[in-house]
Amino acid sequence: MQRDVACSPLCPFRAFTCYKNALIYRRTKRGVEPFCTWTGEPCIGWKCQFAGCSKHALLPDGTCRLKLEKVQGRREEEEEFSIEEEAKALEKEVYGKIRDKLKKLGARVDDIE
Repeated sequence: MQRDVACSPLCPFRAFTCYKNALIYRRTKRGVEPFCTWTGEPCIGWKCQFAGCSKHALLPDGTCRLKLEKVQGRREEEEEFSIEEEAKALEKEVYGKIRDKLKKLGARVDDIE
């Protein structure tokens, strides 16, 4: 699992929640620290049984779906697709739908082409 897509109590989307309502944020010399008042220790994040996501993005392996989509979106933007390739794919998709509907109506597709 990559570190940048792991779920943490310091969620940039403000979606991390504690179902025990025991999560508080303390200011320390090192910065803001998530603290569990129920155990009296620093919050362990997604490993806790009471951890959750208000946007339902916490995956079972501790990965945040929102962060994952954000990272994958950047990767997809880096890949460039030509307009011709996209047009061919769209044409196949539309032609396939029309062909299926004509088959349901009983028309012979070979005669129409």
